Amino acid sequence: MHCCIRGSRVLWSAVVFLFVGLCILFSVLTAFSYKRIAKEAGALSAEMPAPRIVLDAGHGGEDGGAAAASGMLEKEVNLSITLVLQNLLEASGFQVVMTRDADVDLGEKSLSSVRERKVSDLHNRRKLLEETQNPMLISIHQNFFTEPQYSGAQIFYSTNLPESETLSSAIQNRIVSLLQPENKREIKPAGESIYLLRNAQCPAVIVECGFLSNPEEAAKLSDEAYQKQMAFSIYCGILDYFAAAEAPQM
Repeated sequence: MHCCIRGSRVLWSAVVFLFVGLCILFSVLTAFSYKRIAKEAGALSAEMPAPRIVLDAGHGGEDGGAAAASGMLEKEVNLSITLVLQNLLEASGFQVVMTRDADVDLGEKSLSSVRERKVSDLHNRRKLLEETQNPMLISIHQNFFTEPQYSGAQIFYSTNLPESETLSSAIQNRIVSLLQPENKREIKPAGESIYLLRNAQCPAVIVECGFLSNPEEAAKLSDEAYQKQMAFSIYCGILDYFAAAEAPQM
């Protein structure tokens, strides 16, 4: 199924006021510069498409994902960031489909082994994506490595469509400019082992928000204000992607 972005369009003139209001709120909650964000909001195009954005909070239920030294589980951080991102996108007129909005997995309950449940979980996430008309996939995860010094968000993109690379660049650039100015990581094509991105026939990325193996970054990722900052940065990257897509070609 070819999942190109088409469908309904949202008049942006009304959304700009809402977006600026959200910027004010987030500038208070996260100490962002309101003037800086308002300037960015004013540069957005007059109209935007409203595709169905599939938000995938990685792991969940019996699958906790990676764990920080503090005991904080990846599944919890993934869901917290994804729920904030959902609210931002829906407030801006986007249609959002969630793979999960609670601490659950999507594996078949009748399966006994952990491996079988995990495979079933991934298959069901893919099925939901394929059943969604004109989707875009944003999957939220946290990174982990054996050495604690590594840090910084990084985006992996599906190689099935060129739009995925464009989307990943837009999100990575926003995370760096708004939240992690010291981050020198570059976007990367997803390997064959990343099931959802390998099979996605639509713009699809995985956002690794940071390293739970880094104590300092794990502490940030456990903080509600920082989670909101991360979600807001991803949101701005998505807006940039669509604004660029709507800009006239010179």
